[in-house]
Amino acid sequence: MTQNDAKSASLSARALFGLRLAALVVILLGGVILTQVPHIGTGAGFIVVGPRVFPTVIGIGVLLLGILFLLRTTFQPDRDLIAEVEAEETSTDWATIVLTFLSLVVYAALLKPLGYALATGLFFPAVARIFGSTRLGRDVIIGVILGLVIYLSFTQILGVRLPAGLLAGIL
Repeated sequence: MTQNDAKSASLSARALFGLRLAALVVILLGGVILTQVPHIGTGAGFIVVGPRVFPTVIGIGVLLLGILFLLRTTFQPDRDLIAEVEAEETSTDWATIVLTFLSLVVYAALLKPLGYALATGLFFPAVARIFGSTRLGRDVIIGVILGLVIYLSFTQILGVRLPAGLLAGIL
């Protein structure tokens, strides 16, 4: 086995591992959706289609697709997909992915105490900087406007309550 063959086999093994890991994440997501469905309120009165129906259908669908994907990557791997994953692996900037993920975790943690508008106002410029933006002022303005417009649209027009946080008295 030449060095190139060994390197190719290593990339293929990593690609298959990544695909199977993605399948497991999809299965986990389907499971999380299904475990959260019982926490959805049923509402008052009789309705033909309750609020739990669509999340249940989506949860089952995601779970089944994850299982099928795992079976496909285990028993009959798609060589073209593996080649595509290998090509993407060589050009992926993992630092950007990890920093974006961490910023999402921080964003989720800040949603309740700061509120949707402020958390979004901080999240947008942070992710823009991670993606390479050098115009902090513009990004902050866009983030604040975006956060406020979405917050007001959801709360005032759609009637969906988003956390107000520190701006509870103002919004």
